[in-house]
Amino acid sequence: MALDMETEAFLNLGDAEAGPWTAARAAALELSIPAEALPGVIDNIALLKSQTALFVAALGDRAGEPPETFQP
Repeated sequence: MALDMETEAFLNLGDAEAGPWTAARAAALELSIPAEALPGVIDNIALLKSQTALFVAALGDRAGEPPETFQP
């Protein structure tokens, strides 16, 4: 399965790594997350990681390929 390096790294994050990764990613993007919102943001990152893993698994060998234009 050919995924970009950032997606691979994101999917390989452990639960304990989500908090530090979120803070570092926000800083890299020059975003400020209020301290009181950080736990909710980390929960959303965990949910996003689960959803990403689900979609990548559903795509199987097609993950990483360019998307096809929808043809009705």
